Amino acid sequence: MDDGNLKRKNFSCSSETRFPNWFHMRATLPFALTICFCLFSCLNKSERRFPVDLVLELRNAKSKISISKDLLPYHWKKNPGRQSNLPLTRKWENTQITFNTDKEIFLNHSLDSLFFPPGQEYEFKIPSGHYEFSSLVGLLGGTEFQTQISGKLKIYSGNSILQEWDLTQSPKERWISKKGNLDVGELESLRLVWESVDSYLFVGEPLLYPVEKSTSENQKEGKPKSVILIVIDSARKDFFGSYGYPYSVTPVMDKMAMESVFFENPFANGNWTKPSMMSFFHSEYSSNLGLGNSWFSTKPYQRKVYYGKKRDNLAKTFREAGYFTQTIMNNVFFLDYTTVGLDLGFHNSFQVGMDIVDTEVLTNKAIQFVSEYKDKPYFLHFNLNTPHASYSPPPEDMTAVRSIVPSDVFYKYESPVQRYLGEMHYTDREIGRLLETLKKEGTYEETMIIITGDHGELFSAHHDYSYHFIMQTRFGHGETHYDEEINVPYFIKLPKSVRENLDSDMARESSGGQIRIPGQSSLLSLAPTILGFLDLLPKNSTYQGVNYSSCIRITNICPNEKFIYTEGRMSESVRTENYKYIRRYPGFTTVRRTAAGEPHTMAEELYDLKKDPEEKNNLSPIPEGESLLQTARTDFRRENFLKRNNIRIIIPPCSESICRDFLSLNVQGSIYDWEVSDAIQLNSGSAKTISLQKESKPSKVRQGEELVFKTVNPELGAFFSFSRNGKTIPVRFGRYGLEYQRSITHLEDLIVSERQPDGFPSSPLPWVYNDGAFSGTRESEVQREMGKEVKKILETWGYIHE
Repeated sequence: MDDGNLKRKNFSCSSETRFPNWFHMRATLPFALTICFCLFSCLNKSERRFPVDLVLELRNAKSKISISKDLLPYHWKKNPGRQSNLPLTRKWENTQITFNTDKEIFLNHSLDSLFFPPGQEYEFKIPSGHYEFSSLVGLLGGTEFQTQISGKLKIYSGNSILQEWDLTQSPKERWISKKGNLDVGELESLRLVWESVDSYLFVGEPLLYPVEKSTSENQKEGKPKSVILIVIDSARKDFFGSYGYPYSVTPVMDKMAMESVFFENPFANGNWTKPSMMSFFHSEYSSNLGLGNSWFSTKPYQRKVYYGKKRDNLAKTFREAGYFTQTIMNNVFFLDYTTVGLDLGFHNSFQVGMDIVDTEVLTNKAIQFVSEYKDKPYFLHFNLNTPHASYSPPPEDMTAVRSIVPSDVFYKYESPVQRYLGEMHYTDREIGRLLETLKKEGTYEETMIIITGDHGELFSAHHDYSYHFIMQTRFGHGETHYDEEINVPYFIKLPKSVRENLDSDMARESSGGQIRIPGQSSLLSLAPTILGFLDLLPKNSTYQGVNYSSCIRITNICPNEKFIYTEGRMSESVRTENYKYIRRYPGFTTVRRTAAGEPHTMAEELYDLKKDPEEKNNLSPIPEGESLLQTARTDFRRENFLKRNNIRIIIPPCSESICRDFLSLNVQGSIYDWEVSDAIQLNSGSAKTISLQKESKPSKVRQGEELVFKTVNPELGAFFSFSRNGKTIPVRFGRYGLEYQRSITHLEDLIVSERQPDGFPSSPLPWVYNDGAFSGTRESEVQREMGKEVKKILETWGYIHE
């Protein structure tokens, strides 16, 4: 647009243009006022969080004592808070602390807390107003066996004391509710003071809810919609009546599915709990979060990668939008102190570790929660472990299933499957209790409710095999990638007001009933879709999945998830509407057919889903499958689902009459895949070792041949040796190209380079480096300049020879 024309049209004062300009101004004035009003409203909304979360405000607060280390090492159920973004010098001021409140059922209650050692004070700048202060407080002694607890928690506004609680002789390791009304004056701060000599205080979920002067109908209509995400562990899609099972053992959920956004063929992105749930909470594959998929533990280097990068997840996004975030679960993967889990940012985590009895305890807690928080916006993650093995349903649910499923059908199932049906009925009954509470409280209509599973369960005898290091897979999960193990239920009951405002033909045609999403979809879409319906998707978020709310609300045409990727233990799969391709990592390809009990190597599997929907005929080893196998391999590598560190190696060009090269490589992070030319003979003896041979003659090409080895985990170290015509050749390493006659085993600091080292392609010697592409070991500008200077010094010392 021409700036001169813009100025002339808007600001000309000539008599010839006065009337047109006035007309133009009169037409645009209402629009301008609307824009100003919207901007003002948006600014007000952005400045005011509902509620004020003191943990999130902590980085802007003043603390009397900066806490950079763990002051209570004897209590191991805690970790420095990850949500407040505090610098390392203050990182323990925010703590996720866990109390074991019932040792008979392993009930662990974790809160995101402010940590108060004796004499600690925090001063917050918050808007003036009238607030309801809400928190749970817990205490520990300075030593493990300290019997007496003493101290006072005081809250000030300016010099005026607003609340005081004497916690002397309170029980240790117990959460105690503390609430009170606070009036914060103009230009005054809010100060929390802990007066104690030898006791340590944790103020969990410290929230300030503004007390409104009036509650008009308009305010009620504009109230944020609460969200309940119900995750059923091991829920197979094909045992739901809503998904075609002819005998409805899940009547409550089937009824709700009829009024929901219903995904016809959804798949999990992990075949066991940890990679699956982490992926749909973050809308990113578990390995791309740094967590991997191989086993339960979360290693220190995995934590470093996960916490070291910006990570959006459902708990974090809802919390930052002003929702109270609660998880009620039997799931250690959302607790950081367990060494298997991580802190996702829930205000409150209620976890029961005992099987069988956990279901009723968890449901009762969820019922209590939705009743207590009925007037406040919340995000509840409600995770039932009920259908998970050992399949031990109550007798009344087995009786109910026997009355629903005809005997001739029921007795065709093996005993574990019969009991699984009982568990599904029990799960449905417990969810029914929760939904009835919502209806009784009058909140059901305006609550968004999502039902899904984290993975399925393997029942088919023709799929019964196991890896050489895991028990048999039938009546379990985590080892195969067949549809029965990854095909899960997934539907979303929208709040009534959101449903009524949908504009698309797809929504109108449903007339308040089911909105069906055809074709295959994945749980990677879950987070962006539910946040999209509520207009809560953060700007520049890290969510990778499809936001289906857009097509349901506006466009009518939903995207096609052409490729669905799923992770397993050292394995992975890609599903299209036409084929399923399964790949196992090098070193983990031995499986055992239980019929014969003999070792059998199966690096790949391929199934034609159009001709073989039950996945019985593996096409990968037979000539008939060659064409489709090449297509699947090409699709897999082109899509490049996982981000990996790459060990990059240059083999120098041949300068003799003939060169017979031999290379061996041993990596810390296990080998995931490689990119090498057809001229190289490659052997992989185990998960961490590769050897290759190459024969070549002199050529005019001056640059060497680059090899790329992708690693499973982000560890940086490698052991490397190279010989040419039987003679061991020195090898260059890392960003500086330091030469070693023999490789050394610990090269973490030397081997990594954020970019291709200078002289790498044309090096006369073999050169190896880890590009750190995934783990994030990137140099700053200062480090880069320092590196150049260090390289020059090393050259003058004779360590580097260009």
